[in-house]
Amino acid sequence: MGELSKTESPKNPDSIQKLLEEITGLEANISVIKTQIQTFENTIRAKLNLLISRLIVLNHKMKERQQLKKEKRLEQKRRGKNYKEPIQSITTKKINKTEKPTNQEEALELKRLYKEAVVHVHPDKIGTNQEEDAIKNATDLTAQLNGIYKNSDLEALLDFYQTIILANPSSENRPFEMPNVNPKIRLESLISKKGTLTKKLQELEANYLYHVLKNYEDPLTFIDELELQFQEKIAKLEKRTRKL
Repeated sequence: MGELSKTESPKNPDSIQKLLEEITGLEANISVIKTQIQTFENTIRAKLNLLISRLIVLNHKMKERQQLKKEKRLEQKRRGKNYKEPIQSITTKKINKTEKPTNQEEALELKRLYKEAVVHVHPDKIGTNQEEDAIKNATDLTAQLNGIYKNSDLEALLDFYQTIILANPSSENRPFEMPNVNPKIRLESLISKKGTLTKKLQELEANYLYHVLKNYEDPLTFIDELELQFQEKIAKLEKRTRKL
């Protein structure tokens, strides 16, 4: 592997540092809100589990009933004199590809750093007394590295260098320094990441359960409201599916 040069001091370190701090704050807020929503969801499921299960069963019955009606209507149409079988159009499904950076420079930078990191997590490069452990460790690290590359996260890749590679010096005892990263590319990557996290935070804040947690004096009263709604819906569905 080619020798890595020292990290180049960016022309705008204040901007990069500010973005890093803002991203850290966004990630912290996202984590807190996700935990709050998930905890509340678990509480709702625990208290309304029987009603939720009943709703699932009844909804399934309703779908079956609707499908039967659809098939009967189609059969009646087929018996008509002027009925013609519809011509099915062939649609091409779009293949979901792994998202990669739209910025070509960032994509190349990410690929370069990824290739260099792969060399450093090879079993031969990890100091260990047992070969089996070295292979397992390398496999786990490679999987983690692949996930970072798949998500096109430049900062996570740099953090991987800092916390994994620097913490596990090679068996050759060769001095290792952080790789050089184009400051312009890094800045653009951080701006993009901040935008993505901001959108994610806004989506979480728009979640109705989060609204309940923030605005209800006692959020547990919302569960009572849900219970009444579920009971009413179950009563209607049972009436509609009674003949099935």
